[in-house]
Amino acid sequence: MRTAVARALAFEPRTITLGAARSLVAIAELGVLLFTSDTDLFPVVPNGPTGPRCNGLRALSLWCADSSPTAQTVFRFVTIAVLVLAASGYRPRWTCIPHWYATFSLAAAIHVPNGGENVARIVTLLLIPLCLADDRIWHWRRPATPLPEWWRGSAYVTHQIIRLQAAIIYGQAVWIKVVEPEWRDGSAMHFVLQDAYFGTVPELAEILGSSVLTPTITWGTILLESAIVVCVFGNSALRRIGLLLAVVLHGGIIVALGLVSFGLVMISLVAVASGGRSEHGGEDGLAPVTMQWAEEERNGGPTTTGV
Repeated sequence: MRTAVARALAFEPRTITLGAARSLVAIAELGVLLFTSDTDLFPVVPNGPTGPRCNGLRALSLWCADSSPTAQTVFRFVTIAVLVLAASGYRPRWTCIPHWYATFSLAAAIHVPNGGENVARIVTLLLIPLCLADDRIWHWRRPATPLPEWWRGSAYVTHQIIRLQAAIIYGQAVWIKVVEPEWRDGSAMHFVLQDAYFGTVPELAEILGSSVLTPTITWGTILLESAIVVCVFGNSALRRIGLLLAVVLHGGIIVALGLVSFGLVMISLVAVASGGRSEHGGEDGLAPVTMQWAEEERNGGPTTTGV
């Protein structure tokens, strides 16, 4: 118990990995908005809703405030502006909640079925407790002031929840695959590559869908996802390995299937789960700083100023 409390009180969430994750998830959603027309985001569904989905809690989405074309254009530009600010790293304390709301609004209202938007709204929601106490001007900078102990504890608990969420998502993906005969016999990627909606170009499908490569890619996907589950529960070194595996896995998916926004969102999820550091030893390769502040306070010396 004392060890867990000590870890919580020594936890520092404000690392370069956190900043990179925030930027990646914002860039992913920016890509959706910039390269997808309104008619593709909100298609007319036979016997279904026309335009943004606004039933139930989805009515809280920004896109549901007004259905007129002019309003939808305004909402698009407002959302783009918020995402650009979040991606730039400016004032994470003030942009984290608008970032979540913009992501939630898009995920709740659109019809694009790649799954990335749902993960994005979870990630941005869980980022809020990590960012509200972040007084940096840019999330790329090294923090210049220590976090209060009570906020460290809150950030530490949130970080554990993010790690658990990542493990659940990848663990569920593994389970869904291994119960399907096509994944167990190694033929699943052949059908994925040939899919009419998500499949790759015919030339690449022919190469990757060969009798030799298909089982390798199929089982390689399962093994990479399983390894990520194990890594996010490990120490800082293992979590960094998990992040590298996520980059390899989703980078391959981006190249083969073109699921750019989904891949970036999933990499950002693992990045947040792999981040954080302790004042007793930097987990992100950054020198611990809070011990210096504490020593200066005890000695009555000057504290570190902004950078």
